[in-house]
Amino acid sequence: MRARQGLALTLIVSAMALTGACADDKNPEAEAETGSTTSAHPATSTPTPSWDGKEDQEDAMRRATRALDAVQSDGASRVDEGMESLARGLNKTFTGEGDRPYTFDVACQAPDRRSLTLTLARGEAESEWEVTCGDREADQFNIPAGGRFTAKITQAGQHADGLVLWRLNTVTAHDVDGCKDDIKGCEN
Repeated sequence: MRARQGLALTLIVSAMALTGACADDKNPEAEAETGSTTSAHPATSTPTPSWDGKEDQEDAMRRATRALDAVQSDGASRVDEGMESLARGLNKTFTGEGDRPYTFDVACQAPDRRSLTLTLARGEAESEWEVTCGDREADQFNIPAGGRFTAKITQAGQHADGLVLWRLNTVTAHDVDGCKDDIKGCEN
């Protein structure tokens, strides 16, 4: 069933891209023949892909929510959650209090394939992570309790369509997979 949904989504996006390309192509040969030096549409680089309306955004929110749900452990307890547009980015500081470790889960959706850089920082320690938009599972980062930390995704530009959903959960120690501190890292 998921393969069919993925195929259907791919076909819809491809059809929209082809239709959009045809619709924007006015007769460039006729403009060249008339010698016109001005244009109603100034020359730009490749247009930024965008969503056509509210329905596309709602679908993206549902996909991002499913991606977040896919990585949430049974023992997780939600502390905070939110959504930001790619145009606005994310810059949020969390208290990190208590004695249970945290997971910071991030899911991104955009009308085109794109990657974002998530920066996690606490004190002098800082790490950067690549978050790919459109993944079926959210990216999950382990953060130990013990003080304030910041999560930041740089603004993608005012015309960038897309969204980032995030969740901060506390988890039990046995729910922490892999590195116990994705801010400091575990390569030492």
